[in-house]
Amino acid sequence: MSQHVFSGVPDGRQSADTCEKMSRFRPKYRALTDEEKELHDRLKAKAVELESLIEEIKPGRYRSLAMTDLEAAIMWAVKELTS
Repeated sequence: MSQHVFSGVPDGRQSADTCEKMSRFRPKYRALTDEEKELHDRLKAKAVELESLIEEIKPGRYRSLAMTDLEAAIMWAVKELTS
């Protein structure tokens, strides 16, 4: 299993409650379950794989769009996962 960025006691920005009510602006983040942490790590690892493949394409506008869309896709996936 990979090392998670967060491990230990939550600070003021993270709730220890996995059922924390979410706000669009997320003043507090809910605690993730171990399964959610693992899925988060798998999503980020796949994104890094795709990033490497995309970087093999000659530079240009479409490559830039592909990278931007990859960033957006991972951002939205993680936002849903952590909501």
